[in-house]
Amino acid sequence: MILTLKELAEHLRVNERTILRMLKTGQIQGVKIGGQWRFNGGQIDHVFFPGARHQDDEDVPLQELVQTQIQIPASRLLTAERILLDLKATTVEGIIEELTPPMLFNNLVLDLNDLRGKCLAREQIVSTGVGNGLAVPHPRDPITTLRAPGCVIIGRSVKGVDFSAIDKKKVHLFFFQCSQSIELHLHLMGRIATLLRDEAFVKTCRNAKTPEEVIAAVMEHERKEFLAADDTGH
Repeated sequence: MILTLKELAEHLRVNERTILRMLKTGQIQGVKIGGQWRFNGGQIDHVFFPGARHQDDEDVPLQELVQTQIQIPASRLLTAERILLDLKATTVEGIIEELTPPMLFNNLVLDLNDLRGKCLAREQIVSTGVGNGLAVPHPRDPITTLRAPGCVIIGRSVKGVDFSAIDKKKVHLFFFQCSQSIELHLHLMGRIATLLRDEAFVKTCRNAKTPEEVIAAVMEHERKEFLAADDTGH
């Protein structure tokens, strides 16, 4: 299970400052995604409750999960049908519904309403609106019954939606993802976070007239990233 800073503090019955101190001293591991801390609940339990039985047997450092060997580029999970440039909804619930259309998800999940419910439950914990008109809605936990490794949907609302974003501004661009495993979940969240730091990419998404323009922008970003990594020998 992936935990937020607040959830981990409640789980361990300490305050959030204590969690941050444990991060600083290396007692626990976490990773920032979209400016917010995320923790591998299974790994935390193994550290603090070593004698207990754990449903999640993941004992892999979280940073390694983010740098997983899966390495699926976001562009591989995108198709024109997964780029929705004219979202009409005006509420959080409506946006989640539009981002998970039956024509795409009926063949991917056993229960579409359950997926939507998990996405809404995630928003009730803390908004996935990361500021600058951007949001990364997703279910809190991986969808183990998903009939594909993962799915990425990009949506745009021209008018914008009140999504309780951290900067209190309306959200115009939505980057939805769901996946089968914690490893891929964290990998895709990392890939999306990297995309959203690319101002040129975000600008293209704001102004794109066709889904193909968005896909081309994702591929160009990943091409530049690959070349940069190759130049540094990584």
